[in-house]
Amino acid sequence: MNCYFQGCTEKGTTKEHIPPRSFFPEGERLQLLTVKSCKAHNNDKSTNDLYVLAQICMNASPSNRAREVFLERVVPQLSHNNDALRRMLLQGAVNVPGGVMYPVDHARFDEFFTALSCGLIYKSQNAPLPLDYWIHHIYHRFVSDAGAEQQAIEAGINLFYDEKPLDFMAFGNPETRNERIYTVEIHGRPGFQGSITIVHKFFGVFKVTSMLTRLVRARSEFTEP
Repeated sequence: MNCYFQGCTEKGTTKEHIPPRSFFPEGERLQLLTVKSCKAHNNDKSTNDLYVLAQICMNASPSNRAREVFLERVVPQLSHNNDALRRMLLQGAVNVPGGVMYPVDHARFDEFFTALSCGLIYKSQNAPLPLDYWIHHIYHRFVSDAGAEQQAIEAGINLFYDEKPLDFMAFGNPETRNERIYTVEIHGRPGFQGSITIVHKFFGVFKVTSMLTRLVRARSEFTEP
Protein backbone atom coordinates (compact mmCIF):
# COMPACT_ATOMS: atom_id res chain seq x y z
CA MET A 1 0.00 0.00 0.00
CA ASN A 2 1.36 3.39 -1.01
CA CYS A 3 1.64 6.49 1.18
CA TYR A 4 -1.55 8.51 1.71
CA PHE A 5 -0.04 11.81 0.54
CA GLN A 6 -1.04 13.30 -2.81
CA GLY A 7 1.43 12.29 -5.54
CA CYS A 8 3.65 10.18 -3.26
CA THR A 9 4.59 6.80 -4.75
CA GLU A 10 6.59 5.54 -1.74
CA LYS A 11 5.32 2.57 0.21
CA GLY A 12 3.38 3.27 3.38
CA THR A 13 5.59 1.75 6.07
CA THR A 14 4.38 3.71 9.13
CA LYS A 15 1.05 4.82 10.59
CA GLU A 16 0.14 8.49 10.43
CA HIS A 17 -2.54 9.71 12.86
CA ILE A 18 -5.11 12.20 11.55
CA PRO A 19 -5.19 14.55 13.38
CA PRO A 20 -1.82 13.86 15.09
CA ARG A 21 -1.77 12.04 18.44
CA SER A 22 -0.19 15.12 20.05
CA PHE A 23 -3.54 16.95 19.73
CA PHE A 24 -5.21 14.63 22.22
CA PRO A 25 -4.67 14.25 25.99
CA GLU A 26 -3.42 11.01 27.49
CA GLY A 27 -6.21 8.51 27.78
CA GLU A 28 -8.11 9.91 24.77
CA ARG A 29 -6.02 8.46 21.97
CA LEU A 30 -7.81 5.15 21.51
CA GLN A 31 -9.29 4.50 18.08
CA LEU A 32 -7.72 7.60 16.50
CA LEU A 33 -7.80 7.57 12.70
CA THR A 34 -4.68 6.31 10.95
CA VAL A 35 -3.46 6.03 7.36
CA LYS A 36 -0.38 4.39 5.89
CA SER A 37 2.51 6.83 5.43
CA CYS A 38 6.06 6.83 4.17
CA LYS A 39 8.68 8.00 6.66
CA ALA A 40 9.06 11.42 5.03
CA HIS A 41 5.38 12.27 5.35
CA ASN A 42 5.22 11.12 8.96
CA ASN A 43 8.41 11.79 10.90
CA ASP A 44 9.36 15.03 9.13
CA LYS A 45 6.21 16.91 10.24
CA SER A 46 6.37 16.53 14.02
CA THR A 47 7.68 20.10 14.55
CA ASN A 48 4.83 21.50 12.45
CA ASP A 49 2.30 19.48 14.45
CA LEU A 50 3.33 20.98 17.78
CA TYR A 51 3.63 24.51 16.40
CA VAL A 52 0.15 24.34 14.85
CA LEU A 53 -1.34 22.84 18.02
CA ALA A 54 0.14 25.65 20.14
CA GLN A 55 -1.18 28.36 17.82
CA ILE A 56 -4.65 26.81 17.66
CA CYS A 57 -4.84 26.49 21.45
CA MET A 58 -3.73 30.09 21.99
CA ASN A 59 -6.28 31.31 19.47
CA ALA A 60 -9.16 29.16 20.75
CA SER A 61 -8.50 29.43 24.51
CA PRO A 62 -10.35 29.49 26.85
CA SER A 63 -13.03 27.88 24.70
CA ASN A 64 -13.95 24.30 25.44
CA ARG A 65 -10.78 22.26 26.11
CA ALA A 66 -8.14 24.37 24.37
CA ARG A 67 -6.53 25.59 27.61
CA GLU A 68 -6.44 22.07 29.04
CA VAL A 69 -4.75 20.65 25.94
CA PHE A 70 -2.28 23.56 25.83
CA LEU A 71 -1.21 22.98 29.45
CA GLU A 72 -0.88 19.22 29.01
CA ARG A 73 0.51 18.88 25.49
CA VAL A 74 2.32 22.17 24.70
CA VAL A 75 3.68 23.64 27.94
CA PRO A 76 5.99 20.65 28.71
CA GLN A 77 7.58 21.10 25.26
CA LEU A 78 8.30 24.83 25.51
CA SER A 79 11.70 24.43 27.18
CA HIS A 80 12.98 21.52 25.07
CA ASN A 81 15.90 22.07 22.68
CA ASN A 82 16.97 25.33 24.31
CA ASP A 83 13.45 26.80 24.29
CA ALA A 84 13.12 26.24 20.53
CA LEU A 85 9.32 26.08 20.50
CA ARG A 86 8.95 29.04 22.89
CA ARG A 87 11.23 31.19 20.73
CA MET A 88 9.41 30.10 17.58
CA LEU A 89 6.03 31.10 19.02
CA LEU A 90 7.24 34.43 20.45
CA GLN A 91 9.14 35.54 17.36
CA GLY A 92 7.64 38.81 16.14
CA ALA A 93 4.99 38.98 18.91
CA VAL A 94 3.70 42.48 19.70
CA ASN A 95 1.67 43.86 22.61
CA VAL A 96 -1.77 45.12 21.67
CA PRO A 97 -4.59 46.51 23.83
CA GLY A 98 -5.95 43.61 25.85
CA GLY A 99 -3.27 41.05 25.01
CA VAL A 100 -0.52 39.94 22.65
CA MET A 101 -0.65 39.42 18.89
CA TYR A 102 1.40 36.49 17.57
CA PRO A 103 2.43 36.30 13.92
CA VAL A 104 1.68 32.98 12.27
CA ASP A 105 3.97 30.95 10.04
CA HIS A 106 1.52 30.31 7.21
CA ALA A 107 3.87 27.90 5.45
CA ARG A 108 3.82 25.61 8.50
CA PHE A 109 0.04 25.84 8.72
CA ASP A 110 -0.37 25.10 5.02
CA GLU A 111 1.91 22.07 5.23
CA PHE A 112 -0.01 20.78 8.25
CA PHE A 113 -3.48 21.21 6.78
CA THR A 114 -2.45 19.87 3.37
CA ALA A 115 -1.23 16.68 5.06
CA LEU A 116 -4.37 16.49 7.22
CA SER A 117 -6.61 16.99 4.18
CA CYS A 118 -4.79 14.31 2.20
CA GLY A 119 -5.16 11.92 5.12
CA LEU A 120 -8.90 12.59 5.43
CA ILE A 121 -9.41 12.07 1.69
CA TYR A 122 -7.51 8.79 1.79
CA LYS A 123 -9.44 7.61 4.84
CA SER A 124 -12.84 8.41 3.35
CA GLN A 125 -12.13 7.12 -0.19
CA ASN A 126 -9.41 4.51 0.35
CA ALA A 127 -7.49 6.32 -2.38
CA PRO A 128 -5.12 9.30 -2.48
CA LEU A 129 -6.10 12.74 -3.74
CA PRO A 130 -5.46 12.81 -7.54
CA LEU A 131 -2.74 15.04 -8.90
CA ASP A 132 -5.16 17.33 -10.73
CA TYR A 133 -6.27 18.94 -7.46
CA TRP A 134 -4.85 22.20 -6.09
CA ILE A 135 -5.11 22.75 -2.32
CA HIS A 136 -5.69 26.10 -0.61
CA HIS A 137 -6.61 26.81 3.03
CA ILE A 138 -8.61 29.63 4.64
CA TYR A 139 -7.97 30.35 8.35
CA HIS A 140 -11.12 32.09 9.50
CA ARG A 141 -9.90 32.97 13.02
CA PHE A 142 -6.73 34.73 11.91
CA VAL A 143 -6.48 38.45 11.27
CA SER A 144 -6.25 38.73 7.49
CA ASP A 145 -4.18 41.24 5.55
CA ALA A 146 -6.03 40.42 2.32
CA GLY A 147 -7.97 43.08 0.44
CA ALA A 148 -11.61 43.85 1.19
CA GLU A 149 -12.88 41.84 -1.78
CA GLN A 150 -10.94 38.72 -0.79
CA GLN A 151 -12.04 39.04 2.83
CA ALA A 152 -15.66 39.26 1.69
CA ILE A 153 -15.23 36.08 -0.38
CA GLU A 154 -13.70 34.24 2.57
CA ALA A 155 -16.50 35.40 4.88
CA GLY A 156 -19.04 34.10 2.37
CA ILE A 157 -17.28 30.74 2.22
CA ASN A 158 -17.31 30.60 6.01
CA LEU A 159 -21.10 31.07 6.09
CA PHE A 160 -21.86 28.80 3.13
CA TYR A 161 -19.99 25.80 4.54
CA ASP A 162 -21.35 26.08 8.07
CA GLU A 163 -23.79 23.17 7.78
CA LYS A 164 -23.56 19.47 7.02
CA PRO A 165 -23.12 18.58 3.33
CA LEU A 166 -26.21 18.16 1.19
CA ASP A 167 -26.91 14.51 0.33
CA PHE A 168 -25.53 14.72 -3.21
CA MET A 169 -22.42 16.50 -1.89
CA ALA A 170 -21.65 14.01 0.90
CA PHE A 171 -18.16 13.08 -0.27
CA GLY A 172 -17.45 10.63 2.54
CA ASN A 173 -17.24 10.37 6.31
CA PRO A 174 -13.82 9.59 7.83
CA GLU A 175 -15.59 8.93 11.16
CA THR A 176 -13.52 11.05 13.53
CA ARG A 177 -13.72 9.84 17.12
CA ASN A 178 -13.01 12.67 19.59
CA GLU A 179 -15.35 15.44 18.46
CA ARG A 180 -14.84 17.55 21.59
CA ILE A 181 -11.43 18.41 20.15
CA TYR A 182 -11.83 18.00 16.38
CA THR A 183 -14.71 17.73 13.91
CA VAL A 184 -14.68 17.64 10.12
CA GLU A 185 -17.18 17.78 7.27
CA ILE A 186 -16.28 16.97 3.65
CA HIS A 187 -18.36 18.49 0.84
CA GLY A 188 -18.01 17.16 -2.69
CA ARG A 189 -19.39 14.69 -5.20
CA PRO A 190 -18.13 11.17 -4.37
CA GLY A 191 -15.54 9.55 -6.58
CA PHE A 192 -13.53 12.71 -7.28
CA GLN A 193 -16.15 14.05 -9.69
CA GLY A 194 -15.37 17.68 -8.90
CA SER A 195 -13.85 20.07 -6.40
CA ILE A 196 -13.89 19.19 -2.69
CA THR A 197 -14.24 21.37 0.40
CA ILE A 198 -13.10 20.18 3.84
CA VAL A 199 -14.28 22.09 6.92
CA HIS A 200 -12.09 21.49 9.98
CA LYS A 201 -13.07 22.74 13.43
CA PHE A 202 -10.92 22.50 16.56
CA PHE A 203 -12.41 22.97 20.04
CA GLY A 204 -15.65 24.07 18.45
CA VAL A 205 -14.30 27.50 17.42
CA PHE A 206 -11.08 27.35 15.38
CA LYS A 207 -12.34 26.85 11.85
CA VAL A 208 -10.29 26.15 8.73
CA THR A 209 -11.74 25.62 5.26
CA SER A 210 -9.57 23.57 2.90
CA MET A 211 -10.46 24.13 -0.76
CA LEU A 212 -9.38 21.19 -2.96
CA THR A 213 -9.96 22.57 -6.43
CA ARG A 214 -9.97 20.24 -9.39
CA LEU A 215 -7.99 21.78 -12.22
CA VAL A 216 -9.48 21.54 -15.70
CA ARG A 217 -7.26 22.05 -18.72
CA ALA A 218 -8.79 24.27 -21.32
CA ARG A 219 -9.02 22.62 -24.73
CA SER A 220 -7.40 24.61 -27.51
CA GLU A 221 -9.55 25.32 -30.56
CA PHE A 222 -6.69 23.88 -32.60
CA THR A 223 -6.60 20.61 -30.65
CA GLU A 224 -8.17 17.55 -32.20
CA PRO A 225 -11.12 16.26 -30.11
